[in-house]
Amino acid sequence: MTLKQWHDEGYDDSPYSFLAARGGRIYAYTVPEELPDEFLNKSGDDYDYKKYGREIRLLKRMVNDEVPQIVKTFNLKRQSGR
Repeated sequence: MTLKQWHDEGYDDSPYSFLAARGGRIYAYTVPEELPDEFLNKSGDDYDYKKYGREIRLLKRMVNDEVPQIVKTFNLKRQSGR
């Protein structure tokens, strides 16, 4: 997909975050928007923070703090002459 296709197809407003475009390829990433269903309480209407609080905090930290830091390290090397 070209960068123009990315824009034309509405990916700017999608869960995918654009990283770079090179050689006709788009590099993007996405993170979970919701916690896994396995963390729901028995009634299924909310997350079981008492039982899974540690895991939930860990996932939230990864998605909200660590992934943005990792993304900053993404860098495409210069293409060698072909």
